[in-house]
Amino acid sequence: MRWPAGRSLPRLTKAYLARIETYDRNGPALNSVRAINPDALGIASKLDDRKPSAKRPLAGIPILVKDNIATGDKQPTTAGSLALEGASAKRDATVVKLLRKAGAVILGKANLTEFAIILATDMPAGYSSLGGQVKNPYAPALMDDRGIPVVPPGGSSAGSAVAVAAGLCAASIGTETSGSLLYPASQNGLVTVKPTVGLVSRAGIVPIAHSQDTAGPMTRTVRDAAMLLNVLAAEDPLDPATQRQRRPADYTADLATDAMKGARIGVPSDPADPLNDRYYGKLPPRSAKVMADAIKVLEDLGAAIVRANMPTSGWIGGPGTSMNVLNRNP
Repeated sequence: MRWPAGRSLPRLTKAYLARIETYDRNGPALNSVRAINPDALGIASKLDDRKPSAKRPLAGIPILVKDNIATGDKQPTTAGSLALEGASAKRDATVVKLLRKAGAVILGKANLTEFAIILATDMPAGYSSLGGQVKNPYAPALMDDRGIPVVPPGGSSAGSAVAVAAGLCAASIGTETSGSLLYPASQNGLVTVKPTVGLVSRAGIVPIAHSQDTAGPMTRTVRDAAMLLNVLAAEDPLDPATQRQRRPADYTADLATDAMKGARIGVPSDPADPLNDRYYGKLPPRSAKVMADAIKVLEDLGAAIVRANMPTSGWIGGPGTSMNVLNRNP
């Protein structure tokens, strides 16, 4: 999130709004932005003479937040559901409060899988009854006969991820209970961080599981993710779990080009194992080459690749299972 050379902050916000109109509302109609903040340009104008600083590291940076995160402004907080259409929060979620304090422009609300996939089974990734279907920006036209993307955008933070990947905002905030940051980041080629519960406050976020819920950044680069984590990771009296947190003073301080050196990376495949992972083993040649190339890049960067078999559920015997399986895995 470098300072945009030659661009005033209102112009930067206008540029993102124009891209949303061109690519999200029209053109490929990605449908990743559920609502625009009507005050976004006004907020950007007030920050026109501010440059990022230690106190305001995000000054004037337009950021989208997932629509299950409360904003105490003119934007509804709906979790993507018709049942909450027009519902307004009385106050900002703590993460939104911290973003505003850091100088960010809350550009709008990102579409999501309705209620973060907690109220229905077989909900298409990125679909909500209020916001409709989010499309993967790398294959927006590939839809099946039911109107579901052949290449999923990931869920439930689909809109947060697609908007960043398509250049509709500088960064976004998503949430995760189980995979809702990691999956959409993977599907859209982004960087995310799934914080340990208690690192980022959950106050003001529509809940699912008290033991797992968290919010996290979705960005294009590791440095941007670290910068956002610097802002988001803070103790909050409204969330007791944050009182136990331990964090570095600056997440960007330890970023290094040789960070992979000595890292141990697990790969779920061991050709020497008679029960070699059955999913990995079925990869078609093209996919197998992609995996092999990625592994080589990691090795070239100094990582140690650890191959270990991860049996599929049908091969896992023992207490609580109904199958007697001879365990030949050394």
